[in-house]
Amino acid sequence: MKDLPHKVRFERYRDDALIAKCERYAHWTLPYLMADPDRNPTGMQVPVERDYQEMGALLTNNLATKLAALLFPVNVPFFEATPSQKLIEDAKQRGIDETTLRSELANLTTAACKRVFNNGGYAQIVSAVRHLIVTGNVLLRRVPEDQTYIAYGLQHYSTRRDGMGRVMDTILRERADFETLPPDVQKELRRVNPGKYRRAKPDCVVELYTRIHRKYGKTGKAYWEVTQQADNIDVGTPGTYPEHLCPYMVLTWNHTVGEHYGRGLVEDYAGGFAKLSDGSEAAMLYGIEILRVLHLVEPGLGADIDEVATAESGEWVQGSSGSVTAYEAGDFQKLQAIRAELQEVVQNLSRAFMWRGNTRDAERVTAYEIRQDAQEADNSLGGVYSTLAQVWQVPTAHQLIHEERPELLAGLLTSSVKLNVVTGVPALGRNADIQTLLSATQEAAAIVPALTQLDDRVDSHKVFDLVMSRSNIDIKSLFLDEEALAAKRAAQQQQAEGMQQMLGAEAGIDAAQGLQTLS
Repeated sequence: MKDLPHKVRFERYRDDALIAKCERYAHWTLPYLMADPDRNPTGMQVPVERDYQEMGALLTNNLATKLAALLFPVNVPFFEATPSQKLIEDAKQRGIDETTLRSELANLTTAACKRVFNNGGYAQIVSAVRHLIVTGNVLLRRVPEDQTYIAYGLQHYSTRRDGMGRVMDTILRERADFETLPPDVQKELRRVNPGKYRRAKPDCVVELYTRIHRKYGKTGKAYWEVTQQADNIDVGTPGTYPEHLCPYMVLTWNHTVGEHYGRGLVEDYAGGFAKLSDGSEAAMLYGIEILRVLHLVEPGLGADIDEVATAESGEWVQGSSGSVTAYEAGDFQKLQAIRAELQEVVQNLSRAFMWRGNTRDAERVTAYEIRQDAQEADNSLGGVYSTLAQVWQVPTAHQLIHEERPELLAGLLTSSVKLNVVTGVPALGRNADIQTLLSATQEAAAIVPALTQLDDRVDSHKVFDLVMSRSNIDIKSLFLDEEALAAKRAAQQQQAEGMQQMLGAEAGIDAAQGLQTLS
């Protein structure tokens, strides 16, 4: 398939069985996620069929916003960039100590993380999480010039992976009006296909196919090549990106080795959603049937049935009492039983989708709460949080660092500047040591004075070391080395001697002034 056009590759890579399956999952939750653009190629809104229940949408939106807030918190950096040993040594040669270097990296991390929320990019991140939950797949594109994201569902791209699950080739299909294309693309289309585009109307729709192809250089290092075609015509300038700096990320919720696409959370609970969907439809139809009233007329009524049906209240109508009876179908107790069973299904799905969790308003939530919620999400979702942290947060961290400090690109490519990017629960728990030290210090402050007052044989230093060791704190890492400690003690002794000399001098002056007063 070396010379195949991008459009042909797009069709070959598509998995029709997966598309049909995900359309069913979207029907239970958010139908617009799998809206077929082929049904309305002009870009107008595609009609979708909605389910008879709304709990699927409620659960999906709840989990999507919660998980997006955990992956990219507002007031806590989602990753930690630590310097490599080589970078520390290079900085020392330039006169920059390790403390200053780490402080600069901390400021860089904070500034880079803020870029996630620029220009509505966070809304697209939430949309990407929705796709992952429902279909298990999404293509997320970073637009550096606009500092935002675009999330594409399964209807817009197709992909291929190798035996280890690494993305090797992805084709993105987009539709755009001819007049919105870049001038150089319009010019190329008119040159190659003048009959179609020389007098093209402004609203003429053009299909653009973007290929994101993984390649390997002579040294075996992977990189990405991005090319674009319109009507099987190469347009634009091909681009190459390092592995972690490609603006296109093909993400999955759960991925099975040997498959090209991932599986979503809704698939894991498809039985519950199917029961909820079918049961809700049956309950709705049964409820309508209960409200239906029929009037049964006894044969030989002796009156005009139409006259009875159209008679006004209080009107005189000829007939006998009991000849007409009202009949209502259905049993309300059965409807209550159906609703109770559906409620059990909702409760099971609510636990799986972290409904009514403990995450508070993102502006007021603490780093400890975020870490606890992230751990809960990781446990509840079967490790998905840690997986997304590796395949999503790590490339995003490199992209944002490059946008914030473009001059680091050359160093990142040559590995002369190497950052150790930590994401996921470990990154959120980077302040755990500080919290542990604070807690141990408070315990020591309460225990040490009490013991030394009770018995003068108690060694306060040994008690302090005991408290710290029980909290798994390496107290020796906080001690000064021997030379610094000796210098500190010498300075303290010198300061004490200076104070004594000053006090002695002041006492002598006071005595002299007293003698003068007596004389």
